[in-house]
Parts: sequence; structure tokens; C-alpha cells
Amino acid sequence: MIAARQKFFGTENINSRTGEVRRDRVIFSWTTNATLAVSLKGRVILLDTYLNRLEVAPDPNKPDLRRTPISVDDLVQLHPEAIFLGHGHGDHADNAAYVAKWLNIPIYASPETCDVMQLDVARMAADPNTANGGAKLVPNARPVTCLPVVSRGSVPGSEIHTIKQLEPLACIVVFKHIHSGAVPTDTSFPSFPVQNIGDPREPDLYPPGTCVTPTKANGLQGCLGNPPFLTPVKGQENLTTTGFGSVAGSPGGPISLFFQFVLRDSHNFTFVWHNTTGPLKEGAGSDPGLPSPTVGAHLFSIMDALPQTNVEFGSIVSLGYATNGTRDAIMYQQHLKPQIYVPIHMTDVAAVSSSLEFKKAYVQAVLAAGGPRPEIRWLVDPNDFLKPMVYDPSDDRWDIDGRKKRVHEFCH
Repeated sequence: MIAARQKFFGTENINSRTGEVRRDRVIFSWTTNATLAVSLKGRVILLDTYLNRLEVAPDPNKPDLRRTPISVDDLVQLHPEAIFLGHGHGDHADNAAYVAKWLNIPIYASPETCDVMQLDVARMAADPNTANGGAKLVPNARPVTCLPVVSRGSVPGSEIHTIKQLEPLACIVVFKHIHSGAVPTDTSFPSFPVQNIGDPREPDLYPPGTCVTPTKANGLQGCLGNPPFLTPVKGQENLTTTGFGSVAGSPGGPISLFFQFVLRDSHNFTFVWHNTTGPLKEGAGSDPGLPSPTVGAHLFSIMDALPQTNVEFGSIVSLGYATNGTRDAIMYQQHLKPQIYVPIHMTDVAAVSSSLEFKKAYVQAVLAAGGPRPEIRWLVDPNDFLKPMVYDPSDDRWDIDGRKKRVHEFCH
């Protein structure tokens, strides 16, 4: 645990005897795509559990040239107390059931994604894992603790709930929003095109290794866990989720949750995390009640009413980038008004190492759109993996006038 926490949060922030993370800071560590390891004043959680380019680690005596120098075992050894899933697609929910089972910790998700977590447990419990000597993938086939945070089949924005996992340290507000999607070009918005192209040096810098997941997706952006599955070799295990499609009648994957975390301290340091960014203006999506611009407008009104955001971790990538660039991300910010914006959902959907192309389009569009212009702290893959982002929640910068009334309204 000590080594894993030092890896994610920085040696200087970890007690080398106990493994405790310093209790006067909030620390975020990006672990690919939209996955973050977070320590809130020493309370450790995971936001998503997916790892891009998950490859078998080399011999300890050989150079580690993996693009993602993280294993699922690192997530287990981190010893988080809970997992929060923004939605159930594999590039977010892979590994969640595995980590939760070994640590006996809860997953917070939609009820449809919780259904899929139980299917994942059953599949892993039945896996003979002969390639690795028959070791159990999960301790047993009993259901994982997965706690649904919204009602099954509900319309996005129709419910706003709080989660008590981090009380009395922090209030967690959650509601359903809309998964990213493509809509026609919005001619009223000053959108700039995104070139979804990666660094041509990728094959030389990060030659593909052996994917942990035994599939045919062994290319440079492979290791996604998409079938057809092959016979595994030593070191390969299928820890992925089955939530990319409709599973046993459950829509699962695209049902998307928006989370806000509010510390109950003097300044109420507040951050939001949404691992997808939908076309709310059109209200386009597959959830009940959609498509509906009225539902989208209601979601914006919820964001308007939330306690003001200090730091937003939000997906810069949308399935609609080809028609509307970074419009959807900017429209979320027009209502959240964050002080700082940290973009996520890079390494999947977006081409690996395309981050700076999205930055260029975003900077052009946010200036032309007017309105809020948050300080941006851009992440570039893979260079910014496991670089601790450390915030002092007692800094006066986070003390926003009038916020305590909103905190009371949402977190009473």
C-alpha cells in the first residue's frame, strides 16, 4: 500500500511508515482516460477504474517501456475505500468489479451499471485462469457491493441525490446527465475543428507489448477488452466489464452520472467530475425522455444552482467533436463557472497523444464564445500520468462569497 500510494500521490505526500496520505491536502492523480485516483484529506477513492494500454509488466530487471506504467494490482494496492463510476462503458468501468471484490469496497453507479458489475463478478469467478496456474480472479462469486445512486430508467436530471460515503468530511452530490453524442453542426456557436491526430512517434516511443486482456485488439491503442477473446497466455487475464452493449436487457454503458464533491471545511473546497460531456443544448441521447432540449436545459439549470465549482475535471472529448469541436465542454463551463478546468477523457475516443490538438481547438473556441474563461491545467498523455495535482483546501482562493447557502441547500 505504501509503495502504491507513493506511486500515485507522490512520496512527499505519504507517511512512509503508515501509508497515510497527508490530511491537509486534496490530491488528484491521472491514470489514463477519465480515471483519477483521489485523496481528500487522506480519504482515498477511485473515480473510474479503466487503464488504457493495459500491458503485461516486463521483467523487473528490464526497462519498463509501457505507455501506461500501471497495473490493475496497483489500483488494488492503493486501497481506496470506494469506487465511483461515471458510466458503465469499458473505457471507464473496466476492472471495477475486480478491484471492489478484492478490497470488499462499494461501487457507486447507476442501477443498470450495477447489474453489469454482478455479471462481471460471475464471469470472473467462473474463469479457470489456467494460463496463470488456476489462481482465482476474484475471491468468490458472491455479488459485489454496488450501490445505485439514481432510480432505474429515470430521466436525466429528474433526481438529485447525496452520497454519504465521505461524511462528515465531504458531501457528494450526484445526478444523471447525458452521455456524449454527435449532433449536427451548431452554427450559432463559434466552434473550431479538432484534428484528432496523435504523435507519429508513438510506435517508436511506445511499441505495443502483450495486452493483459487476451483479445485481438493488440494494436497501439488496443488492450480495450473488446471481443473476440483469445486463449490467454501467461500474464493475461480478462478483468474487463461487459457493459459496452446491452447486457441481459440492461442499457448499462451510456447511462451517465455527474458528481460534485464538497468538503465540509471552512472554505468548502469543491470539485466536479464528469467523465463524459453530452450535447445538452439539443438534449440528444438514449436515456428515457430523450431527445429533449427541455431536459438538457434543466440539466444546465442544475449546474447553475450547484455550489460554485473550484476545480472541474470534465471530459474535453465528445463523440460530437467532428461537428462541434469542444462546444459541449465549453457549454458545461458556462454554467458551472469553474475557477480551474482540468480536461479528461484523453487516450480513448480521442487518438492517443492528440491532447494538444484538443487544447488548440478549446482555447480558440472558449475565447470566441465569451463568458467564463477558467484557468486551464491541461493534461498531455502519457507524460502527465501519475503526476500528483495537489491543492490546499484552506487556501483563501477557494472561499467563494455566497457559496455556503448553496452548500446548505444541497448538503443539509
